[in-house]
Amino acid sequence: MLPHRTAFFPLLLASLYGAPALAQQAADRPVTVATAAEAGSVAPAQSMALFDQLIAKPMQEALRTLPQARKRFEAGLKPGEAFYLTTRVVDADGRFEQVFVQVTQWEDTYVQGTIANTLQTVQSYTTGQTLEFTTKAVYDWTIVRADGSEEGNYVGKFLDIQSRLDRLGE
Repeated sequence: MLPHRTAFFPLLLASLYGAPALAQQAADRPVTVATAAEAGSVAPAQSMALFDQLIAKPMQEALRTLPQARKRFEAGLKPGEAFYLTTRVVDADGRFEQVFVQVTQWEDTYVQGTIANTLQTVQSYTTGQTLEFTTKAVYDWTIVRADGSEEGNYVGKFLDIQSRLDRLGE
């Protein structure tokens, strides 16, 4: 368990899980990370390591179920559905942000898609930009149905719950 998780949580979230463009009605909302000065001089690398500890269990479940999700994507989704993988982008200063990437191609371990959410922290990437990465860079997956409901999004759902719990203590 991450020590002082509640104290670090608001400082570590880097504009995570802004709802994908096709799922604006989904419950996910961006949460902005504090700057290093506001966070008590937590360096980006330290912030990333602490964040990785926080999301380790839901990420593990997302990666465990990823092969089944990939099979569904490859078999073809239902009309109105979209498939997203969550990965991380990092800027030259080491600031990071999780992004939803709407997958357009997936061959072997290489994925291509477009960034589907608005970035808040990392300014060197934009919504709609094509992004290519390997499956080693995947943190989560989400299938958004035509009605806006979703499957997967283990990390995002965990962060939503954690955020609600943190607000209870305010």
